[in-house]
Amino acid sequence: MRFFHSLFFLVLTASLSLTWTTSAGEDKITPPADFFPIYNYQNDWLVYNSQYQNYVPYSQGVNESIRSVSVNIDLLKNRRYFLLLKTDTEGYLFLNGALQQKLLPDAWLKLNIDSLYKSYKKEELLLTVYGSAGISGKNLLLCNQKKKNNAGLIEQTTSTLINIKPIQFSPFGNFAVIAMLILLVLNSWIFNTNPLAFVRLINPIEFFNNNPRDQLSKINKPYSNSIIFFVVIDAMLMGFLLIFFTTNKLDLFSVVSILSEQTNTIQFLRDFLLLSFIFFLLMYGKFVLMSVVGNMLNLDKLVDTLFLKIIQSSYFFYAALFILVFMLGFGSASWLIPLKPYILFPFLFFYIGRFISLYVVTKPSSSFINLYLFSYLCVIEIIPLIIGIKFAI
Repeated sequence: MRFFHSLFFLVLTASLSLTWTTSAGEDKITPPADFFPIYNYQNDWLVYNSQYQNYVPYSQGVNESIRSVSVNIDLLKNRRYFLLLKTDTEGYLFLNGALQQKLLPDAWLKLNIDSLYKSYKKEELLLTVYGSAGISGKNLLLCNQKKKNNAGLIEQTTSTLINIKPIQFSPFGNFAVIAMLILLVLNSWIFNTNPLAFVRLINPIEFFNNNPRDQLSKINKPYSNSIIFFVVIDAMLMGFLLIFFTTNKLDLFSVVSILSEQTNTIQFLRDFLLLSFIFFLLMYGKFVLMSVVGNMLNLDKLVDTLFLKIIQSSYFFYAALFILVFMLGFGSASWLIPLKPYILFPFLFFYIGRFISLYVVTKPSSSFINLYLFSYLCVIEIIPLIIGIKFAI
């Protein structure tokens, strides 16, 4: 009896020693030096069972002759990690049943899980190794790649954090918001003081109204308060757009010589008010010239109507450009770069289209001499554009 106890003890000791030796051998599997092992898939191998038509865990005593073994890899859970595969003999790698590449003996194959997730767009992936029988000599590890020069990286990060500088915002953004508030206040003021005139002035249909009994100029003269402030708004819109172009290295009408360095919001506001004042004088200077020519050519009745329609159309055009600038962004107007060679075309089309529209709307006498005189009168309206194009070119 004592003999059997001794024999059983020796067998148990030998089995435990063999198991410990096998486990120690598995623990000795080390990946390349730049990878840190996280998980060993040695106990997760699967084989396909035709009876169950599914994958079942690998059994050491039953499946030793099978040459194809598989593992289910959770790609979503193991993002940012790597799979390292090595076989002692030559084999082949399959992913989701598709052959990927040949496995060289005793060579680590590195698979980036992030790349696999992007390629297959699945949470799980079936990795299959075909080669020698059984799982002996097949090693699959989940590893994390070590960062090189950690000390240098920490030092660099610390230095970066110390030297972080705030983002430099252009003062043009602050100026643009202030300019928008000023324009909104002026529009609100005109609406509150004379709502009927304001509604008619901003109504595009009113521009094409040619009824002599219902002309806007019969109620609102070019020198009335509402029209004067409407001209101020037009002048401010023109001044804002000119500063916007100048800020983006597009010097229209050669105005850089009269502008400041524009390094802060105050200087932008100064230039804005200066340009607005200049455009205000030009628009009323245009009205004075139109009045003089109209009296000389006996077309003085058309002057007030033409001037108001000019003010209306300018408001529509420049307000649309003003809104477009805000929509597309003025902080870094990269969209403006490819349009620089063609930036004058919208202005040319606008002024030419307005000239034709004014002739159609006002309907002067059909005689040739009156048509010629009317055309001569309207040319005064586009003189500033012609001068500006000459300087810009």
